Amino acid sequence: MKKTINGISLAYEDIGTGPAVVLVHGFPLDRRMWQPQTTELARAGYRVIVPDLRGFGQSQVPSKGWTLSHLAADLAGLLSYLGIGRAVFCGFAMGGSVLLQLLERHPDKVAGACFVSSRVRCDDILEKVRRSELVDKLSTGNREEVLAVLTGELLGEGGGQRHPELAVTLRDWLELVDTRSLIWGLQAIRDRKNHPLGIRKFFQPILVISGSRDTLIAPEHGEQLAKGVPLGVAYELADSGHLVNLEQPEKFNACLLDFLGDIRQKRCKQAELKQVA
Repeated sequence: MKKTINGISLAYEDIGTGPAVVLVHGFPLDRRMWQPQTTELARAGYRVIVPDLRGFGQSQVPSKGWTLSHLAADLAGLLSYLGIGRAVFCGFAMGGSVLLQLLERHPDKVAGACFVSSRVRCDDILEKVRRSELVDKLSTGNREEVLAVLTGELLGEGGGQRHPELAVTLRDWLELVDTRSLIWGLQAIRDRKNHPLGIRKFFQPILVISGSRDTLIAPEHGEQLAKGVPLGVAYELADSGHLVNLEQPEKFNACLLDFLGDIRQKRCKQAELKQVA
């Protein structure tokens, strides 16, 4: 399905019925990264919304660059179009950074948040320089070199050997990404800001899932994120790298479904209390 939101044609999946869950992909991926979760969540009784962020997958590549706040506004607009007042959001990596923007700008849309392989702090100076160098390489036509770097970062040390089929799939996905989207994504991530103070105001349940072998976003970042909110819980998947939902889908799904079940149970109790009152 497609819908024009904020002047951009966004592609998305909308399957199942029940409380809404929105799965937000990371950079430089698209909604296909959530294939191991989409059907399972719908089968468990949830309405699952899986968008391609602007510039990725089957969504339109805009004519100019964008920021993470643009992506957050797109998600808020998509929910409004679908008639969904609030949803639980699950954001992977850059998707987690988009979710932080949602919590800051559209907190009324978020009933709960799951951050996957994510962090709250911005890039340090060395990370900013490295991303700028990749942008320069893309701008001068060294696309294949950049794709090799990004693939290696996503898989992490030994990831290709542990999951050879995933390595092939990942490279196939990245080959289809528009070069402009690669550039704008790197710039948006490079220019993101710190969020530790803003997220402390969020009093909805938060789950943080990290991989113990993640060399791109260390598990310590997830712990920091969870400790920064009143209702935050951190969970670390052993022997998993950055792509936790793809490397260990069964364990990841069980963790996410437990989190969603707790939120659903609390909603039911709140509804019962309202009826009694």
